[in-house]
Amino acid sequence: MLLVWLAGGVALAVVIAGTTSMMLRHPDGDPGGIRVTALRSISLAVPPDAVVQLHKTTGPVWASCSGRPGTDGWNDVSNEYQFTTATSVDDLVATAKVNLKNAGWAQTSTFTYPLGPAIEWTKTVQGTVLAHALLSVSNRGANTPTYWDLSASAPSDGQRVSGC
Repeated sequence: MLLVWLAGGVALAVVIAGTTSMMLRHPDGDPGGIRVTALRSISLAVPPDAVVQLHKTTGPVWASCSGRPGTDGWNDVSNEYQFTTATSVDDLVATAKVNLKNAGWAQTSTFTYPLGPAIEWTKTVQGTVLAHALLSVSNRGANTPTYWDLSASAPSDGQRVSGC
């Protein structure tokens, strides 16, 4: 019985040591979830009547470019919405601009594309780390209905995936 107990203790110590070693080599790409939390504020640009077709939040993931050596690192943190709405384009854009400004986002540019407007913002999320957000009209191909695409991303903390 003592041998079983000792073997279990040794196995647990090996698992803990391996996990600790991996964490020291690749610390979290978003310590404290600061970037993920900051990107949540883009939800303020989604109108109350929106039919959200997609909402995806991606925290940092340790990855590489197709397993190629020397490309390992953290991917970007992101938050994305795709939605439709009955809110007019002018009202949607005006409300998004005000709400994101109040949430600390600074509008950097506005474009007009054949499908409609596109607005870009930036926000400092930690120290000098700058997040980017974009609201634009999109579609999935010819003769398909349009929808709004709202996305934001911020670089992860630490080594980033490179060389892809």
